[in-house]
This record gives sequence, C-alpha cells and structure tokens, in this order.
Amino acid sequence: MAMQMATFAINYKGHPFMESLVENKPLLWSLLLSGIAILGLLCGSSPEFNLHFGLVHIPTEFKVVISQVVVGDFLLALSVDRLLQFLLGSSKLQVPS
Repeated sequence: MAMQMATFAINYKGHPFMESLVENKPLLWSLLLSGIAILGLLCGSSPEFNLHFGLVHIPTEFKVVISQVVVGDFLLALSVDRLLQFLLGSSKLQVPS
C-alpha cells in the first residue's frame, strides 16, 4: 500500500497536462488518508481492526525497520524521479524549429 501511494504521489506531474496535486482534492485526500492508514496499521492503533482481519502483532524493532524501509523507498523514488526529470526533462528534448 505504501509503495502504491508513493507511486501515485511521485508520478503525478500536474501542470501543464493536469491540475496540480493541491488542486486535485480527491487524489490529495486519498493520499493523505492512505498515509494515515499505513501509519495506523504500523502502529497497531486499532487492536479490534487487527483482530477482525487476523493481523499479527509486529514487534517494535520490526516496526522501526518497516518504517525506515517505507520512508527510504519514498525518498529514493522521489530523488530518482527528480534527478531524471532534471537530466531528461521535457525542456532537454525540445527540437528547435
């Protein structure tokens, strides 16, 4: 779920082809609520939810590792996207007429 959320957030380019992420309220809210859900599942904030869906308790040391992996995945994907956009962006590929 975190990887899918990161993919949508990073690959959404906005202007000039679409409205910006801030202007696209449904997508912005879905990304924010997904982030909150990921945080809630990771923290185990709802034992009833975990019991209902059969989720097991995650030890604290693994929660830290999972959090680091999720944040690292997002930051690495964002940095690669921005680097490639800088190096190969649309302004680099324009052919003079």
